[in-house]
Amino acid sequence: MNEPAGPIEIEVRRLTKAFYEPKDDRTTIALRDISFTVARGEFVCLLGPSGCGKTTVLRILAGLEQQLEGETHLARGGLPAMVFQEASVLPWLSVADNIGFPLSIKGVPRAAREARVRELLELTGLTEFATALPHQLSGGMKQRTSVARALSDDRDVLLMDEPFGALDEQTRLVLQQELLRIWEKTRKTVLFITHSVDEALTLADRVLVMSARPGRIVADLPIPFERPRNVVDLRRDKRFWDLTYEVWSLLGAGHGEAA
Repeated sequence: MNEPAGPIEIEVRRLTKAFYEPKDDRTTIALRDISFTVARGEFVCLLGPSGCGKTTVLRILAGLEQQLEGETHLARGGLPAMVFQEASVLPWLSVADNIGFPLSIKGVPRAAREARVRELLELTGLTEFATALPHQLSGGMKQRTSVARALSDDRDVLLMDEPFGALDEQTRLVLQQELLRIWEKTRKTVLFITHSVDEALTLADRVLVMSARPGRIVADLPIPFERPRNVVDLRRDKRFWDLTYEVWSLLGAGHGEAA
């Protein structure tokens, strides 16, 4: 594994997870002996084929599931923020109210809450949609709302579970660029799940490549592209395609769904 670039924010040690399937009376090992770290302010992608357990890693870090063996540690404590693959906006609330919802739950005074929401609406390019309801939004706009809401109470760690996986390719590229812009301004520690090689190389400082189930880390690749990045210009860089070949070789082309 590569040495962390700064103070460690996320630490995962020898993580193993199994699921019991009563219908078949058998136990399936989803993860086996997973270990990695993420430095403070680092953007790391966990890449692997469908079913390799990458989402399970995220759910354990978020406190939504328990591991069988091993440990996880968030350096500054507290729960991380999480963005799911499907936009999890509340359909009866406006964009602004969705973004401010975590703050209202915490009892943040109205003036402070509204100021934070205005800041996030501007950051995510949603200001003109502040009063819109989710049914009036595109899929991309809903995911922007989900990202803004995840940032609202300023947690140290942001976990993202294939947030652009259900979107068309053009919208994905637009939102990848937006996410890079937002990350440059906030410098959150991000652990981002994807099965897209292109997406991982576009976004990450490092890519952790996982094997098929039971998931293991098979490579920890530093990504050499300078920041800020342009998601289209990267495709002109020979290193991008050399890395694409390297990652596909690690995954084993034709095995799983990394695409």
